[in-house]
Amino acid sequence: MQASIAIQVLPATLDDDETCRIVDEVIAYIASTGLNYYVGPFETTIEGDDYDQLMDIAKECQHVAIRAGSPGVTSYIKVFYKPDEGVMTIDRKISKYHKGTSEYSTHSDCEEIFSSDETKSGVNTLCIDEHFCKV
Repeated sequence: MQASIAIQVLPATLDDDETCRIVDEVIAYIASTGLNYYVGPFETTIEGDDYDQLMDIAKECQHVAIRAGSPGVTSYIKVFYKPDEGVMTIDRKISKYHKGTSEYSTHSDCEEIFSSDETKSGVNTLCIDEHFCKV
């Protein structure tokens, strides 16, 4: 990967449900690009080898939000570009916190979702949120 961007799109809406609906449309657009991305609680990170493509995606996110019904949009964009050496991938940055190869696993790796510390097969499991469990 030669570049990565992180984008936070903030629709100018007063209703939380409407904000989520518009942000969901922006994330669906990002997913449609086919690039590797990661949705976090405040921003979505996208990585790729084509810097200009990433800048075009960041630009289009504004248009998607407006077409989805937002009267205006504010975005915060972080860019890391290193064409000669490449940048550290999303997976390398966060996998140790979110995969079964470390002390974290996804709910799909669990037989059931735990809401508090419980013992299962002699292993203590704590669900951190609806996506990840700490084993």
